Amino acid sequence: MFGFGKSKTTKIIETLVSYAVSGQSFMYKLFIQALEVPADKIRKIELTYFTLSVLTYVFLRFHQSPDKEQILDDVALSVIKASIPNCDEEISLNQAVNEYQERYKVYDAFLRPLLSGTDGNPEFVLSARLFYCVTRDKPTETLLAASHLIAEYILDHIDFIKKEV
Repeated sequence: MFGFGKSKTTKIIETLVSYAVSGQSFMYKLFIQALEVPADKIRKIELTYFTLSVLTYVFLRFHQSPDKEQILDDVALSVIKASIPNCDEEISLNQAVNEYQERYKVYDAFLRPLLSGTDGNPEFVLSARLFYCVTRDKPTETLLAASHLIAEYILDHIDFIKKEV
């Protein structure tokens, strides 16, 4: 109940799983409220892939642990398993894991410019890609206004990993 007797790795995994789940909720609300996307147009498992991709990207770069890849594998598997029953689509665990691995590559390519300070508007480019992956639609006009929220979401992950994990 209080975590007494748990290993440091187990505590990190539990913390990251909880953070990823709350990140999914944030992203879902962002799509519903700020981007005004109807709930039936949101591919929820894609929000899982995105939140895990951000968490993985940040954790790999800012956490100092020799077993961080194993920690991330455990976190991703736990979050994906928990997400499948609530994603409103039929998808196997193997299919979801394979999709996540592919999506990580896609999101990683869009996260790098955002965090490297690349000129232009990398938060909008990332947001537009996310919007398309989640809705299979062209970005709306509201995306420009909301793209800073997605950038803040990512920056919050950096602070969280540096301070809490």
